[in-house]
Amino acid sequence: MIYFFALFTEIYILFLLSRLMSKTLSKFMSVNLIALIFLPGVIIHELSHLFIAAILFVPAGNIEFIPKKIGNGVKLGSIEIAKTDPIRRSIIGFAPVFAGVSLIVGAVYLFSSGFLFLQSEKPYIYICAILVLTYLLFAVSNTMFSSKADMEGTIEILIALFIVFVGTYVLGFRPSLVYLNKIFTKEFIGVIQKSTVFLFAPIVIDVFILGVIKLFRSIRKNNY
Repeated sequence: MIYFFALFTEIYILFLLSRLMSKTLSKFMSVNLIALIFLPGVIIHELSHLFIAAILFVPAGNIEFIPKKIGNGVKLGSIEIAKTDPIRRSIIGFAPVFAGVSLIVGAVYLFSSGFLFLQSEKPYIYICAILVLTYLLFAVSNTMFSSKADMEGTIEILIALFIVFVGTYVLGFRPSLVYLNKIFTKEFIGVIQKSTVFLFAPIVIDVFILGVIKLFRSIRKNNY
């Protein structure tokens, strides 16, 4: 269970860092420049909505990658999703998070698997691979979280599920641990364990970038 707790904690930390990153960059960068920097992540985010909506047979409309400044943050893209039931709406809303975490874990896994091979290649290939991976992790991790509009109805569903769970537990309908053991196999736990390690990479990248920005702004402020 500790690995599940660590995984959700890392995802929550990434959520907080992504909000902080958006606010920080919007203070000294134009909206268009921010949109350009995060474009790969925005494309993945909106296509995730579109892909899951298609699987769940929910009509989707226009998809846009035109940035808009909203309050202290920036809205980098949007897609029109038809009205549907709360369950499908929540699944579609969470899609970018699932896609983002999968891509981050997959990218770091592939890089770590080919680490020795890349080191044996020419230095510029190895450096380019690191830079591409860093940029991908930065762009995806800071754009994979859903907006308030994406999460409409999610709170109601969570409350309903909690009530159902408590009700069934009180009435004595409790699942056998045998079924849980079939789900949480050693292989599955191993994937979760590796995911907690790989998700640490974008956290380090965000903290480093925010730290550099804060240091640069502090030096600039002292000079003036």
